[in-house]
Amino acid sequence: MARNYAGVLGLIAFVTVLVRGYLDMGGIESTLQVACIAMALFAATGWFIGGAAERIVDESVRERVNQELDKLQRELQGESESSGNASA
Repeated sequence: MARNYAGVLGLIAFVTVLVRGYLDMGGIESTLQVACIAMALFAATGWFIGGAAERIVDESVRERVNQELDKLQRELQGESESSGNASA
């Protein structure tokens, strides 16, 4: 997920700066230099945001699965206890 965010944000920043340079009639060299810098900064930002989002989603899913497993285990223990009492 981090790589995806980095790639998307970097590309958006690069294209945005290129379009801005084109509309402002900026020089090619300076526009490309600024576009590369913007791409690197936004890619790094996207990497950190994507990594954080991935950890948050993983933790949430793990917590939900653990809750469901605990619930299922309690139900199975309750069934085994009630069937054990019925046969006694």
